[in-house]
Amino acid sequence: MDLSIWLNNISTWYQDRKHDQGDTLKTIIFSAPDSVFGPELSDDQSKAIACWLDGCLRLFQQHRYLNPECAFEFLNYTSSQLERVACDHNTDMAIRDWCMKRLQHMAVLSLEFCNQQEDQQNWLTRAHCLIEGHVKLMEALAWNEPRKHDQVIWH
Repeated sequence: MDLSIWLNNISTWYQDRKHDQGDTLKTIIFSAPDSVFGPELSDDQSKAIACWLDGCLRLFQQHRYLNPECAFEFLNYTSSQLERVACDHNTDMAIRDWCMKRLQHMAVLSLEFCNQQEDQQNWLTRAHCLIEGHVKLMEALAWNEPRKHDQVIWH
């Protein structure tokens, strides 16, 4: 699917949305073309990735209280897509940085969600896995560390 068509679809959903249109939103979110996530930064791409993230979070909210397992799956799906983009060295650095910042927020949201669930032992295990995975990703990407000499672009 072309980025402009996808943007038109999500824009139409925003204009027509009702609380019972979760299935329509899910279809739109899962049909997002690769160009939503880069590799080049453009106005349409920037708008598309922001709408995609908003849609994912709306799906999470829709299921948050009635179906926590499904809600958690939406959090994981969203995080995995952001991780994929953040790790893609062919993607524009501004997009990768945007995804890394959103991943930080997703980690906090996921941990808070786990903490609010009733079966604490089960969700505590999931929270520990989230923390370990997030720490490993941050270490692997060294995103918050000072740039190393081999990463500098000399002019």
